[in-house]
Amino acid sequence: MTNVRSVLTLVLAAIVVASVQPTAIFAATATPIPGGANQINGVSGGLDSTLFNGKVRIKKMQLRLATADEATVPAGGYALAFVYIVSNGTSASRAGSFSATIADADGVTINGHTTSVYSAYYGLEPGAAARGTLVFVFPDKTFVPAKILLTDGNGPAFRITLKASDIPAH
Repeated sequence: MTNVRSVLTLVLAAIVVASVQPTAIFAATATPIPGGANQINGVSGGLDSTLFNGKVRIKKMQLRLATADEATVPAGGYALAFVYIVSNGTSASRAGSFSATIADADGVTINGHTTSVYSAYYGLEPGAAARGTLVFVFPDKTFVPAKILLTDGNGPAFRITLKASDIPAH
């Protein structure tokens, strides 16, 4: 008798599940993940911000026109230098090397490059600071920077949002 009840219960459950519309079961809409696929974790702010990712602090950020010593500019293009101060925000020595990508409002990106072997490298004792410079070369004057992504592989990235007033005339 117990087996008959178990079988009957399973049959009734199967009928109920089969009669439910599949769309009713899966009707909930998925919540999109902000930022898209594989977005790098990071902290955000403007050039006038002091940003801390739990390991290093970035401050006194500025965009300026790159000098001829810093970049070779193609005809009709321009180059910007991103300068900053990085400081160690931990109680241990830290070392790293920054890389940067600059993006326009459409998400089109250009990779930055260093101006010398040491322009993006830092080796810092606790509380110490260093200056850094990365350069972006643009093939034409139509590229309007909107964001910078600065990473060093040692912690969350820095996302720097740019205002029109942050971009020097070129």
